[in-house]
Amino acid sequence: MRARTGRDLKERYPALAVAVILSLVLFLSGAAALLFEALWLRRAGLMLGSSVWASSIVLAAFMTGLAIGNALAVRLTARVARPLRLYALLEVAVGVAGAAVVLATPTLTPVLAPLFCLFGDNAGFTDLLRLAIAFTLVLLPTTAMGFTLPVLTRALSRGDQDFGRVLGRLYGWNTLGGVLGAVAGELWLIAPLGLRGTAFLAAGLNLLAATLAWWLSRRRPPKEAAEASSRGPSHGRLGPRSLRLLAAAFLSGASLLALEVIWFRFLQLFVFGTTLTFAFMLAVILLGVGAGGLGASLWLRRDPGAHRWLPAVASAATLVTTSSYELFSPWYRGAAFFISQPDATMVVSLRLMLASSLVSGVLFTFQGAALRRELPGAGETAGHLTLANTLGSMTGALVAGFVLLPVLGIERSIFAVVVLYGAVVALCGPHGSDDASRGSRGLWLGSLTAVALCLVLFPRYAMVTRHLPTSLARFLGDATRVVALREGVNQTTTVLRTEWGGEPIAHRLVTNGHSMSGTDLADRRYMKLFVNWALAVNPRIRHALLINYGLGSTAKALTDTRALTSIHVVDISREILDMASVVFPPGHSPLGDPRVAVHVEDGRFFLQTTAASFDLITGEPPPPKGAGVVNLYSREYFQLLHHRLNEGGVATYWLPVEELDENDARAVVSAFCAAFVDCSLWTGAGPHWMLAGTRGLHKRAPEDAFVAQWRDDVVGPELVRLAVETPEQLGATFLADAEQLAPWIAGIAPLEDDHPQRVSPDRPQAARQDFIERWMEVTQAALRFESSKLVRELWPPGLRARSRDFFATQRLVNAVTSLPTRWPGLEELRDLLNDSTLRTLPVLVAGSSPVVQEITQRAWTRGERSPKIQAQMAIGALGRRDYVRAAQHFGVAAASGGHEAITARMYQVFALLMAEKTGEARVVLSAVGPGPAAGPDEQRALRWLHAMLPPEPDRR
Repeated sequence: MRARTGRDLKERYPALAVAVILSLVLFLSGAAALLFEALWLRRAGLMLGSSVWASSIVLAAFMTGLAIGNALAVRLTARVARPLRLYALLEVAVGVAGAAVVLATPTLTPVLAPLFCLFGDNAGFTDLLRLAIAFTLVLLPTTAMGFTLPVLTRALSRGDQDFGRVLGRLYGWNTLGGVLGAVAGELWLIAPLGLRGTAFLAAGLNLLAATLAWWLSRRRPPKEAAEASSRGPSHGRLGPRSLRLLAAAFLSGASLLALEVIWFRFLQLFVFGTTLTFAFMLAVILLGVGAGGLGASLWLRRDPGAHRWLPAVASAATLVTTSSYELFSPWYRGAAFFISQPDATMVVSLRLMLASSLVSGVLFTFQGAALRRELPGAGETAGHLTLANTLGSMTGALVAGFVLLPVLGIERSIFAVVVLYGAVVALCGPHGSDDASRGSRGLWLGSLTAVALCLVLFPRYAMVTRHLPTSLARFLGDATRVVALREGVNQTTTVLRTEWGGEPIAHRLVTNGHSMSGTDLADRRYMKLFVNWALAVNPRIRHALLINYGLGSTAKALTDTRALTSIHVVDISREILDMASVVFPPGHSPLGDPRVAVHVEDGRFFLQTTAASFDLITGEPPPPKGAGVVNLYSREYFQLLHHRLNEGGVATYWLPVEELDENDARAVVSAFCAAFVDCSLWTGAGPHWMLAGTRGLHKRAPEDAFVAQWRDDVVGPELVRLAVETPEQLGATFLADAEQLAPWIAGIAPLEDDHPQRVSPDRPQAARQDFIERWMEVTQAALRFESSKLVRELWPPGLRARSRDFFATQRLVNAVTSLPTRWPGLEELRDLLNDSTLRTLPVLVAGSSPVVQEITQRAWTRGERSPKIQAQMAIGALGRRDYVRAAQHFGVAAASGGHEAITARMYQVFALLMAEKTGEARVVLSAVGPGPAAGPDEQRALRWLHAMLPPEPDRR
């Protein structure tokens, strides 16, 4: 190698400096672009809805703008004499217009709402209007974005041999900037700056990039402009080789974006889908693509003809896509679980997505290098390439979300992408005589063979045999199984059924691996109290709106109320609504009620665009940490609820405090109280709290109207099953009113649309959840109930006075409807049986439920006499205070032996003591013995039973 002369160094280092500065410029531009994309999607979710349709429409508008910019670049870049100056102007346009979109969208919502009202429930016209609005808003900044890479490639590329490595370097650094933008907003920017502040910062990055580009343009040699202006645009038609390469670029873009949609859906089986986890997933993809582009640039620098390996690179995409799915495991630090930690999310994302993304970056760069040999100008080549890739990306994302996943499911969708990559291999082969050397043909045929092997060896049935069972493992058991599974547009929806005695006792809705709803007693209790509480304080309610259907418990409470004349049910997922037929027996689904109108729509968008108003609005959306769900917990959203209520109307809303840190809960409560001056807090079931507010309800219902639900022949028995046997128990669910909440939320900013991270995207920490027990401590809750101004206004005086005594039993309700540190013991059960006439709560404390009791009665009528039936009959007798019969049943159950016999004997002793048959109790207890195999709870119960026996008489 010859020694470098002074002239060599002088020529090299200015060029190197230019490359470094332009790489920095593209890095800043990429960071700003991803920040803006995230901000636009958030703002569009507020204005157009957070459904997958609305999000996809915004993404389609984004991609369309990029494609227009790419198309303009094809025609115009070769005519530009000063490409760096044009690039600087484009960055200014992106920054100014991008920030303007973020700032303008909140003011546009009330302006556009009347337009959407014109279309009503016509989903087709509504989506077309959404597309038109999204396209108009982002047209200018995205078109400018689409123009930038071709223009900058044109500025830096000086020849055919130079183009590929320049493209790879610029594309790589631009994409790596996107990695920073994807995570910076969620990790560091949105929380302190809000959406508007983050938009200004992103615009600042664009302006900094523009400044650097403009400064550099003034120091470029004058001959560059002359050379650029002397080369006119190409007016020739694309040749067959060019068309094949562009088709390959289209399919490559479609494959990667389809994979992105599929991967995100797949990982949500194991990862809790917050905005932070989605940002990390996207960052992994961008990291791989950017690193692949830079790696390809270095490869082309060493070997300018390296693009001849294009078929092999495309076949590598099929191999890594197949193997990453086959070898994927959610295991992290020795255990498989539903992942919520950011570091674990990053690890599993790297396992699944990095290799394919890396290959995609190399593939794009090599396709550009190969295409440059076919086209006359660098800008024209980059424009054609990015146009094809962008259109493919848009197509792939839409087809994956709306066709592949709903029709084929996750596994077969991945297989379809592998087939697409195989088509890329076929298109990249040496079809022309000028490219048909023996070596190139051999490489191509070998690549096609590798694709064929991947298709043959694809891991079919891995989803049903390994991945889904792993995802659902924490929900499944001997008595719980999957009864319905659907791959829909919005999510993977699974319904599980738990059985006892061969009959269903509860269902659970699992979407994307996360439990969203259930029909066990605790879930049904809090969901139905949303309706029962509202109808107690305002029996005049006639028109109701339910936001989010779940498994239909709240909807069923609404349809069971015969006084209601219209019921609107809004849910974002058609798949979830269709599951009603799985949960309810034929003819009993609340969606079949003629008063019910179903709307498949985002709840917030529905409220913004409907002309209707309601007497009751209730909602049970997913927890606010889920991606996009925070829009249903903000101050502006709660103000929208208030606005849609009729005078005297009631709003009840789920507050899932088990999913929140204390500051998260304070921010949501502060937001609700900012909209409802008479806000109050109640516990529906353990940590499933309820926010309640009214629009000027000051007229107290007479006591006979307040308690009418308990006399209803449909609603009354269900309230008994829910352990709300008397109206007094409803009052005992009280936690606090607005005046009592004020000191707790003082100093905490309410959750707002512009500051969505006032609810942290991180999973809650147990150390920050002790507020739950503080608020639910029944002695203090009773004192707050007695002094509450709201209770004095809404509760009939006699009922209010009688409700105080039920806070003692509420402690047991809290225990059996949550996860207590200690299950209530026999002492608590004795006090409950002696001090109250309640029947459901003793059954719950004894370990049964009303549903199991009903199944037991049917089995007993059929003549079944198994030990478990005997034990359940005994528990039912305890609830009725028939202690002699309870002891008989427990005795028969214990005679079967086994570990459960110890518990049955203890309860037999307990029942005998309650029947005042101490002699028989002493005999049975002596037969039980100390029970060395018994657990701590059983040993404690045994000690208590011994203590309860009166001393034996002195026989001397």
